[in-house]
Amino acid sequence: MGTKQDIRKSMRRLRAEMSESERAEAGRVIAARLFSSSIYRDARIVCCYVSFGEEVPTKEILEESLRRGKHVAVPRVTGKRNMEFALIRSMSDLAPGCYNIPEPGAWCPKVSKGEQEMLMIVPGIAFDRYGGRIGYGGGYYDSYLEDADCVKTAIAFDLQCVEKIESDVHDVRVDYIITEKEMITCHQDCRKIR
Repeated sequence: MGTKQDIRKSMRRLRAEMSESERAEAGRVIAARLFSSSIYRDARIVCCYVSFGEEVPTKEILEESLRRGKHVAVPRVTGKRNMEFALIRSMSDLAPGCYNIPEPGAWCPKVSKGEQEMLMIVPGIAFDRYGGRIGYGGGYYDSYLEDADCVKTAIAFDLQCVEKIESDVHDVRVDYIITEKEMITCHQDCRKIR
């Protein structure tokens, strides 16, 4: 499939070719599939990125999670390859931050990595069925998740799922991938046979 840079370039182009209505409809289906899953129902804290550009939209996930009484945390960049998650009470707690992506304000309390019943919704450019992930190249999520005890779930358009991703030793895999077509369980034992 090519290098990570090749895959990033190809996936960005494919996502950009989706119409706004296609992206919105796929986002609604992905959100509905997430909401109906046991990993979401069992989560006390939902950590979710704030979408930008051609990513799977997350506004509905954030707002519905707040409406349902979940604790909702959003990433805040604290330095190179470093971020934390902070609780928000509403979308008005967000303001433009690093890379102009909305982040929680300074008044929003940080969430501990050791919190129980935490669901982490992870962004990315491409994923494989073994949980391999290609991010945007900044290393923020790999760094944060290397010692985080949580359920790691990617939400992605079906076109972002590829046959195989060559992973580096520091790359953190996801447990589940939710697309507009299916929910993929990335079994640990499958990874050993690659």
